[in-house]
Amino acid sequence: MNFLLEAKDYTQPLDSFGEKLAEGGKMLLLGMLTVFSVLIILWITLVLFKVVFHDLPARKQRVKEIKDETAPVSQETVVSQDDEIIAVIAAAIAMAESECGGNKQFRVVSFNRK
Repeated sequence: MNFLLEAKDYTQPLDSFGEKLAEGGKMLLLGMLTVFSVLIILWITLVLFKVVFHDLPARKQRVKEIKDETAPVSQETVVSQDDEIIAVIAAAIAMAESECGGNKQFRVVSFNRK
């Protein structure tokens, strides 16, 4: 029952209901075989990606730990960056509130630490 290599004359009408049903069943099986074979190929590809790239986050963590050990970051720089962000947000809120009001004017002044 090798229906893939079967030579069939499709110009002739099918004689009986059984032949129509058999031809429909062949087409159904061929379609399902195609769909499931593609799904299996995708599944195998995803499993291979998991095998190949599974250890990648652990490697990145190790590299990050090595960088942290070699170049320690002082806490003052992190705090000052947070303070700058807070100051910018507060200035933007104050400026937005002053624009909504009457004749209030807003002036931004820059301070530099030494």
